[in-house]
Amino acid sequence: MTTIELRDAAIGTGLAADLPATSLLIEPGTPTVIVAETSERPMLLSLVLGGRLALTSGSVLIDGRPDAAALRARTALVDTPFVAEPTPGITLALVVAEELSFADRPSGGKAVAAWLQGHGLSYLAQVSMRSIPATERVLLLTELALLRKGVSAIVVTSPERHGGDPAAWYPQLEAISARGISVAIITDSPTARLLEEIA
Repeated sequence: MTTIELRDAAIGTGLAADLPATSLLIEPGTPTVIVAETSERPMLLSLVLGGRLALTSGSVLIDGRPDAAALRARTALVDTPFVAEPTPGITLALVVAEELSFADRPSGGKAVAAWLQGHGLSYLAQVSMRSIPATERVLLLTELALLRKGVSAIVVTSPERHGGDPAAWYPQLEAISARGISVAIITDSPTARLLEEIA
């Protein structure tokens, strides 16, 4: 199991800070819901949690120690804009093939079809990513990220931007967290309030 902790982690200072000082703990069992407003802050916070962006001040710890390499190896960014967001026009089948390849697994047509069938998503195989419903999008992108060797934490970035009902996709992330995976959900204030009620 993996824990990730921010201790007064910040990028920039004062009112000009791109990421104000932030402290939080992410651990398995229950998803951690984190509010990050503005257009860029969710991406920046995701990068910090994944060990992919240097801080101006504060620290980010994995299992109680600073180790950016371990963070990068064990944390997957899920649907993070400009970083880990699938190209809108490509089909789900192609996304699955790419992710299976990244995970060093067979990625041919039969393997893709088997993975989609196993997750009840065969009917979406030839649908472009821009048209995948929000609930199915969260499910497939998180499960694909967890195929990568060594991943024990995921950061789901701004799932609300795709619409849909948080009450439909949040239980999927709860189930993943219950499997011993640390789950962070970075979202806006209205969605965070909804998730609090659901939880």
